[in-house]
Amino acid sequence: MSKSKRERTDYPGVYGTPHPTRKHGIRADLYIEITYRLDGKKKWEGLGWTSQNMTPLKASKILHDLKEAHRTGKGLRTVAEQREVAAAEAKEREVAKQQAERDATTFQEFWTDCYLPLQGEKSARSRATEASLWKLWIAPQLAEISLLKLVPFHLEKVKQEMIRAGKSPKTIKYAMGVVSQVWGLALRDGYVSAPFPGLQVKLPQKDNQRQRFLTPAEAMLLLKVLAERSPTSHDMAVISLFSGMRFGEIASLEWQDIDFPDGRILIRDTKTSQNRYVFLTSEITKVLRNRHSGQRSGLIFTSRTGGKVDRISKAYSRTADDLFNEGVADSRQRVCFHTLRHTYASWLVQKGVDLYSVKELMGHADFKMTTRYSHLAPEGLRRKAKVLEGSLEEKAEVWTGVLKGSC
Repeated sequence: MSKSKRERTDYPGVYGTPHPTRKHGIRADLYIEITYRLDGKKKWEGLGWTSQNMTPLKASKILHDLKEAHRTGKGLRTVAEQREVAAAEAKEREVAKQQAERDATTFQEFWTDCYLPLQGEKSARSRATEASLWKLWIAPQLAEISLLKLVPFHLEKVKQEMIRAGKSPKTIKYAMGVVSQVWGLALRDGYVSAPFPGLQVKLPQKDNQRQRFLTPAEAMLLLKVLAERSPTSHDMAVISLFSGMRFGEIASLEWQDIDFPDGRILIRDTKTSQNRYVFLTSEITKVLRNRHSGQRSGLIFTSRTGGKVDRISKAYSRTADDLFNEGVADSRQRVCFHTLRHTYASWLVQKGVDLYSVKELMGHADFKMTTRYSHLAPEGLRRKAKVLEGSLEEKAEVWTGVLKGSC
């Protein structure tokens, strides 16, 4: 505002500039300013309007405090500095308030507000499984516990309840994995800072590795029935059986991933987060050629709505049950889609393929996952073990000759 419009007030160093139109009560609204000398120079600072609860008396007190700071060398010397400090303090209070709210966040609140909204990329089946585990086992024990107060004891309660209900070690491990994912997100976003308490909870162990794989005759029968019931399921099964690809990897395949001239398929965004190649066999090539009509892009397999196939078809599950699963209670012995991947690896080992090559073809992140197939090559192992046969006899003959020569 123009200096010419400033008017002195009853307080030294305090001025008011009337607003040309706006009233405060029956008088014009005044913009209050103070003036003082700072480092030998005259300085003006605006404090606010009387309609904003600023008065000449308040301004006079502020001016007095500033002059006292100038005289003693203690305290803030300008209104601008005071405002900066006030803003910083307000920000600190807001940060402290937000942190206090985070510290009080319960597992239920974080699950609903932070975790669930980020799970859209998971398959519908995975989301349904997590929702069921949350409702039945996790929420009853953890929902009202604040994240900061979560300790191994709470997770032990989840585990014990699931054990009492007869849940399998695999299901219990899955539930703990969900809690671990929630904790990881909370750790990333600053709600917690400690390692996951579940690391101190010993989970029940059971060998859940699938033992069942198909013989060539069984595989032929399965493919024959699938071809009649569901051509799409048949084609996906052929690809898995002759490449070891997981269902999700096959469902994600696009035409640009297929290199017919080079005989390779690029698998992107795998379970181990590493791209890899598998190789076209005549069986896979035939399936893909039959489905190919010149496309250069787009999904190879699509759902009825044209989107990505997000679950194993009922036709496949019914066929596997009809042919192989009647009366089979042990999940390790039941035939499912993953049995095709297991069959691929088993056949490779039976044909004499070394385990390292099997690991690379399967895309295993850990060699331990591959060694489970070593028992399928007993003859090869037996032959390798026998290379030492007769070693002691050979040594005995050598030593006998040495002793005779020394006599």
